[in-house]
Amino acid sequence: LLLSITAAAPATAQDSSRATELYHIFDIRTTAARADVIRALQDGMNPNISQSDTMTPLVMGTPPETPARFTLVNPFENSPYAGFISTSQLSTIKQARCDGAVWISSAVRKVRGSQQLMITLCLFPYVEGYQLDVYAIDIKEKGGGLDARLGRALGQAIVGNSDNWTNKTILDVVRYVRTTTGASVTYVEGQPEFTGTPWEEGIQLAPSAADKNTVDTAPAPTGAQPN
Repeated sequence: LLLSITAAAPATAQDSSRATELYHIFDIRTTAARADVIRALQDGMNPNISQSDTMTPLVMGTPPETPARFTLVNPFENSPYAGFISTSQLSTIKQARCDGAVWISSAVRKVRGSQQLMITLCLFPYVEGYQLDVYAIDIKEKGGGLDARLGRALGQAIVGNSDNWTNKTILDVVRYVRTTTGASVTYVEGQPEFTGTPWEEGIQLAPSAADKNTVDTAPAPTGAQPN
């Protein structure tokens, strides 16, 4: 491992990062009290994250017929200062707004020198239960000198691919809600999209094979139409 790294990289190299946005929406139907659902969400998230900030907004009135949905806000959109911000930095500035949510959490999973996963979770009530919207920005560090590359290689050898931990971090939240409240969970949509029903598996210490199964459902370009 060490020989391959030293042969592939100079002692100093350019630092870079790769940011990927993703989202998932889960439908949660349960008769459990709202406080119990919120507690389960938090307990399912805590083992896989480094820090979190949560808020339980006051939402008055009866639940709507259909759940609300998160929206993305870019505070620097159409701003003259946007040109001074790198592409990866600009993605981290995006904010997920959760108007109408009864629980909002902003969480971060950090793997030093390798990954920073920033997640926003929004719990939207409606007459038949809840929908959990998850928006995340997955930032992976690339390049760097020999020390940085060696650290990432050793980390991956120990804990595995960071992509699998991204999926596990999200799925464990849903798994915990399902097992502790008896909720019925279905997948609404996402990008990339989970395949199968991985949230029905038990929580494990490391990512399972089911955690790794996603498919890119983004529509492909249709191309120019022939004359």
